[in-house]
Order: sequence, then C-alpha cells, then structure tokens
Amino acid sequence: MSFIISLYVQEGIVMASDSRLTLTHTEQRGNQQVQISVPQSDANYKTFLAPGNIGISTYGAADIQGVPISGYIDSFITEKFSGPAVDVNAVPKLLIDYFRSLPLVPDTGFHVAGYSKKNGKLIPHLWRLILINGTWTEINKPGDQGAAWEGENDVMTRLIQPVSLMGPDGSATPLPPSVINWQFFTLQDAIDFAIYAVKTTRDTMRFQTRLKTVGGPIDVLVIKPDRAFWVQRKELHAEDNVLSF
Repeated sequence: MSFIISLYVQEGIVMASDSRLTLTHTEQRGNQQVQISVPQSDANYKTFLAPGNIGISTYGAADIQGVPISGYIDSFITEKFSGPAVDVNAVPKLLIDYFRSLPLVPDTGFHVAGYSKKNGKLIPHLWRLILINGTWTEINKPGDQGAAWEGENDVMTRLIQPVSLMGPDGSATPLPPSVINWQFFTLQDAIDFAIYAVKTTRDTMRFQTRLKTVGGPIDVLVIKPDRAFWVQRKELHAEDNVLSF
C-alpha cells in the first residue's frame, strides 16, 4: 500500500507521495495463515512527471509479477508521450488500457493531474483511476479548491472527521469540529498540507501495531498552468559510508 495526496488550488496542483515498497506474503504456520509484511525499500518512486506538465501518482499494489510498478509507469510515459502532445484528459484511458493489457492487472490506483486548454483558458484537471474496475472519475470542478488522498487513508480521515468523547456511562459527547477551509489555501498552503499529510500518516503508523506500509522520503510535485517542478524529490546517490577492509 502507499499514501498519496493531491491538492488543487487556484494557483496550481500539488501531488505528494511516500517512498516505501513493502513485500507482503502469506505463510502457513500450523493451522493458521500468517500475513508477513517486510519493508523492502524506501527509495520507491510513486509520483511521476510526464511531458506536457502532467503528474501521475500511484498507490496500492506496487509490483506486477515481482517487478516494481514504477518501471512500468516509466515505460508507459516513454511509449505514450514520445509522439504528439497528449492532453491530460486522454491519460486516464491510456493508463487503464496500458495496464489492463498486461498478463496480470494489479490492484492499483492512480491520480492524474494537469491542465488542458478550453476556449483559450487553461483548465485544471485531477482524475482518480482504479485499474481493477477499469474506471476513472474527475475529482475537481473548475473554480473549486480541495484535496483527495488514497491508499492508507485512515490516519488523515480520522483527524478531520467529527469525533466524540466516551463518558464513564457509555454516553458520547461530540467534540466541536474544526473545519479545514480549503477555499483559502494558497499554493504554499497546499504544499505544506501535502507534506504534513504524508508525514503524519508515516509517523503515526510507525507507533501503531500495524503493517508499516508508508515510509521513506516524501516527493512533492507542483503543477502550474504554464510549468511543473519538483519541490522535493529523492535523488540517486552513493552510499555515505563505505567500509574498507
């Protein structure tokens, strides 16, 4: 699993994701089946920048028959974006068709974001895709501001949903909700919230008795009407400490 988040504000779109690749398998121990989950890598890419300032984030199953899905996404971008410019609204179907043509369709989802031109204006788009169902839906509406997150979403959902305090007699006293005013977010606010959401999910899961499926560095991509750029992205590097014998 993973955690990805996309925010859309008037100034642009922000996409962020964690970097953990977790291997999960089931072992038979006597009469019980035990699920074993092992963090394999904290250097996995889950957010990608395609030509035309189009962002793609992935969550869910992170491999296809033992091969990391990031390699397939790189291949998809190379193959489908090598010719004429691709409109962001065409990418959801291209992604669905590409991955559903493989021998094994992974239980994976995507966010796709970018801008398209209509009547001389650049219009923001954010799409949610689910491979298993072969479906895609647009999340945002022109002029709206908001956020959408996928994957291990329970931590953030609990933080923003109404909650109650349970009394000794079992009665529940609702706590006053604190609303997040998405409509007032600037682009910097969106960047800050994206990092906060991934970091909070990652750090909360660290202390919980559960599979540690979110972790590693946080990649953050910003897409504006005229350009796209990385606010932060992990880089390839040599190991800091080299042992000598």
